Amino acid sequence: MKLCWLVVLAFAGTCGLALDGRAAEALRLDEAVARALDASPLLAAEAAALRAADSRAAREALSTPLTIGGELENFAGTGALSGTRLAETTFRVGKRIELGGKQAARRALGQTHVLRQRNTAALARADVIALTSLRFIQVLADQARLAAAKERTAFASKARNEVARWVQAGRNPDSDLAAADITLADAELSEEHAAHELLASRQTLAASWGGVEVDFAEVAGDLEGPTTLPNFDSLAARLAHTPGQRAHALEAEELSAQRALAHAMRRPDVDLSLGVRRLQGLDDQGLVMSVSVPLGSKVRSTLAVAEADALLAASAARADAARSERHQELFEVFQELNHAAVEQAALSSRMLPRARQALTLSQQGFEQGRFTFLALSQAQRTLFDLRVRQIQAAALLRSRLIQIERLTTSTTDITP
Repeated sequence: MKLCWLVVLAFAGTCGLALDGRAAEALRLDEAVARALDASPLLAAEAAALRAADSRAAREALSTPLTIGGELENFAGTGALSGTRLAETTFRVGKRIELGGKQAARRALGQTHVLRQRNTAALARADVIALTSLRFIQVLADQARLAAAKERTAFASKARNEVARWVQAGRNPDSDLAAADITLADAELSEEHAAHELLASRQTLAASWGGVEVDFAEVAGDLEGPTTLPNFDSLAARLAHTPGQRAHALEAEELSAQRALAHAMRRPDVDLSLGVRRLQGLDDQGLVMSVSVPLGSKVRSTLAVAEADALLAASAARADAARSERHQELFEVFQELNHAAVEQAALSSRMLPRARQALTLSQQGFEQGRFTFLALSQAQRTLFDLRVRQIQAAALLRSRLIQIERLTTSTTDITP
């Protein structure tokens, strides 16, 4: 299996062993992608379509078949022609002789059908890889959000117990205990929400390989590890070699092959037959040969060529439009990638350390009676809100990397 998701695989830590007991071990990205590729109904359908295209191309490349036929004349009539005494029996063998290179043109056209279907299968393979990778990152992010929510709940529970002691000792008002209860309840609700979000994303990931039940404990990967951002010009240069762009080139090749076949139709075919005729009345037999050539082939060929030329012009225009749109899409995703990288860096290096420091100082001040519980609660909420933002930025960064890889991957990168 050739996968060109090197950046994503690096962050996911996929250098471990393959999973034997899937439900007992953490699922890695390469394992998830391999399972999806192996079990995808879409890829199975595209493989069947490719076999059909191969068979069709082989059939179209065959020469015209022989034909056999017979005639019985001058029998069961009236007078001398009653019965079969003067009947004439003919047996013929015929064949259409193709002129103008039609068989070679059909063979070339069939090969373009095969190449287009092979490219369609490559596109489907890229889609399966990208979709599974995006779902994997969603699970990884939901795991991190649930861990952060549990940490917040534990902190809120501890703070609530401390407030209860201070209220019982008469140092803090009853309103602080009510506020602490609300904070704890809010944290528990956030944890419950994160838990069911994780359940949903795990089920969605399992659906990538047709699973109706989740058969893995968790996913493994470093969501927030360092990432080297690609260069935009290098990415844009890869757009010319993607399966999507190749699809337009193959469409043009198919239309050119159709044009060549239409041009070959200018020369009419010759229907030739040779047979033996027996004349019952003379008790003799002789050879019979016939030749026929259809008329009007040049006019039909001219119209078919004109149709192919118009379709080629339309295909070229669509290719230009798609090239422009794909470049714009890449630019937009690349900007989102850079923004996510900047946000993650700011959260990790500046905002979260200060938020942790603020929470520590607030907790110390609260324990010393200098700060209210409201100040402590606000510091705690700020820290965990920033933590969730950091997870979201990291997940967005990895997701945009996958989208960029999907937009710029070449056919050879995703061909098994």
